[in-house]
Amino acid sequence: MRKYILLLLILLILFLILSSLKNFLELYSINKKDFSILIIYSNSLKDYPYIMDAYKRVLEEEGVIYKEVNIFNLITLNPEEILKSKKVIILPDGINQYLPKEAKDWIERYLEKGGNVFLGFDVGIKNIKNAYLEEGLFSEILGINYITYKKYKDACFTIGHLYIDNKINQDFLEIPYWKLINGHILGGYSYGELDYPISRVDLKESYNNKDVYAFVISKDSKKYPGIIIKNYGQGKLIYANLPLGYLKAYADDFPLRTLLRVFLFKIVKIPHLINSPYGKGGIVINWHVDANIDWKSIPYMLQNRYLRKDIEYSIHITAGDFRDKPGDNLGFDACGKGREYVQKLIPFGIFGSHGGWAHNFFSNNITKGVFGEKEIYEYISKNNKCLESITGYKIIEYSAPNGVHPQPVTTKVLEKLGMYCYYYTGDNGSNPNRTFINGKMISDKVIAFPISSFGKYASFLEIKRGGIKEEEVKKWLISLADYVVRNRNIRLIYSHPYDIPLYPHALKDFLDYVENLQNMGIIHIKPMSYYAQFILRFLNTKYDINFSDGKITLSNNEKLSGIALALPPNYIIKDIPSGIILNDDKDYQYLIITDKYKDKKLSISFYLK
Repeated sequence: MRKYILLLLILLILFLILSSLKNFLELYSINKKDFSILIIYSNSLKDYPYIMDAYKRVLEEEGVIYKEVNIFNLITLNPEEILKSKKVIILPDGINQYLPKEAKDWIERYLEKGGNVFLGFDVGIKNIKNAYLEEGLFSEILGINYITYKKYKDACFTIGHLYIDNKINQDFLEIPYWKLINGHILGGYSYGELDYPISRVDLKESYNNKDVYAFVISKDSKKYPGIIIKNYGQGKLIYANLPLGYLKAYADDFPLRTLLRVFLFKIVKIPHLINSPYGKGGIVINWHVDANIDWKSIPYMLQNRYLRKDIEYSIHITAGDFRDKPGDNLGFDACGKGREYVQKLIPFGIFGSHGGWAHNFFSNNITKGVFGEKEIYEYISKNNKCLESITGYKIIEYSAPNGVHPQPVTTKVLEKLGMYCYYYTGDNGSNPNRTFINGKMISDKVIAFPISSFGKYASFLEIKRGGIKEEEVKKWLISLADYVVRNRNIRLIYSHPYDIPLYPHALKDFLDYVENLQNMGIIHIKPMSYYAQFILRFLNTKYDINFSDGKITLSNNEKLSGIALALPPNYIIKDIPSGIILNDDKDYQYLIITDKYKDKKLSISFYLK
C-alpha cells in the first residue's frame, strides 16, 4: 500500500513539474522579442483540439508566425509589454467558450493600447461549470450580446446564411461576386446558398450598425450582425458570427482563411510570407478529358488557339478504353486509339489522372460501395501507368470523375502513389490547402486544389444548363484573374474540352487577357503540381523576425527561390542582398527571392521607422 501511495506521489510531482515547465516555456516564448501573433486557448481546448489545429494550419499556409498561449498565462503579463512584438491576439471559436473574467479587462487594456483582437464565434459564453452566461464576456466591447440562451434556450443557436448587402463590403472582405448567390449570400458549388451555424444576438446600447460588414439571416428570416469590424481604443477588433474553425475542420476553408487574411493583412498589416510563387497571383486551368468525345475536341482546341504553349494547363485524362462498362468503346483509350491525341497535348502542360481508367465506371462503383481502397488504388495506378508510358514522367496530379472523391481514403491512396495534388469540390472557392475532413487534416503531403465555381456551377456545361449568358461567363473569368492578381493568391477553374463551343468567345477573351498579364510578369498560369510543389516547400521554410537583433531570417533545406516576404512600410531594410528584388504598393513592400539567389539561408537587417 505504501509503495502504491509513493508511486502516486511521484507521478503527481512529475505532473506538477511538467506543468510548471510547460507554463515557463510558454511564458518565455511570449516574452521573446520576435514577431508573432498569439493564438489563445483555455480549458475548452480538450473538447475541440481540432479547431486549434485548423487555425494553425491556415496560419502556416498563409506564412504567419504564431505562438499558442494559455489564457491563464497570458493574463499574468503586462499588455503593453506584449504589444512590443505581439500585435495580434486570436481567440478561436470552440476552444475558448470558458474564459476567466479577468480576460475581459486584459483584452480591453490590450486593445486600448493598440493591440488587435480576432474574436471567434463563441468565445467567453460559459462559466467554469460549463453553463451559459447571461451575456458574452466581450458583449459590451462588440455592442451585441452573442449568447442569448436565457432568452431563446436551445434556439439561441440556429442555422442561417451569411449575407453581405453591398459591394463595398464585399470587396473589403475579399469575397468575389462569383462566390455569392443572387449577389449577396455566400454560396458554394452544387449547393448554392450555404447553411451555417449562427447565433441569435441581441443588440446593446454600444451597438453601431456601421461596424457591421456582413449579416447572418436565419431560416425564419431574422437578421443579425454577422461580421463586426471596429476600432476600440487604439486597436482594432473583428468578430465573426460563424464557427470558423469548425467549418475549416469540416471541409469549408474559405470563411476562416478569408477573414484571417482580411484582418491580418489588410486591417492590421502584419509581416508575412506570401504563399504563391514570387509573390504573384496564380491560376490553374484544369481540363478534364473524360472519353472519346474529345478526339474531336482536341483538334478543335489546337485549330482555334485554346491551347497555347506559353500557358501551361493541368490536363487530366481518364485513360481507359471504356467509359460506363467494359466493352462499350466510349473511353478515351489513351494507350490505344487516343494515343495520338495525348501526344498532341504534350507541349501544353502537365498530365494528371482523371479518376481510374473508366470515367463513369470508376465513380459509379465508388458511389455504390463496390470499390474500396484496394480498387481505388488499382485503377488510379493503372491510369497513371498508361499516361506515364506516353509522357515519360511520373503522374503526380489527380482529379475525381464526377467529383467522387471519398475522404480520407482517396487522398491516402494518392499519397501512397506518390502524387502531390488533386482537384477538389470541398473548400469551394479557396486557396490550395491541406484540407480537413471530420475534424482531421487528411494529409501533409498532398495538396487539395478547391474549384472556384461561378455560384453553384463550375464547368461550362453546368453553367450553360444554369442559363448563364456568355458575357457573364467572360466577366466571371476576367474577374477571377483580377482577384488573384490583387490578392496574390491561387485559384483553380476547370471544364472539359467538349464544353468549349458553349462559350467560345468568353474563353478566348479570357486566355488573351491572362496571356497578356503573364507576359507583363504579374500572374502565373501553371499546372497544379507547380503550385503544389511550391506550397510544400513554402511550408518547410523557416522564418523569424527578431526585434532585439533587428534581423529577419529565412531558411529552407531545399532552396529559397520564389519565396516572397511582405513587410509593412515602417520596416526599413538596411541592405538588400544580390538576387533579391524589392517592390511595393500602398500596403506593403515585397522582398522577392529570385532564382539568382542560391543560398539556402537569408539574413536581412532592419529597423522600424
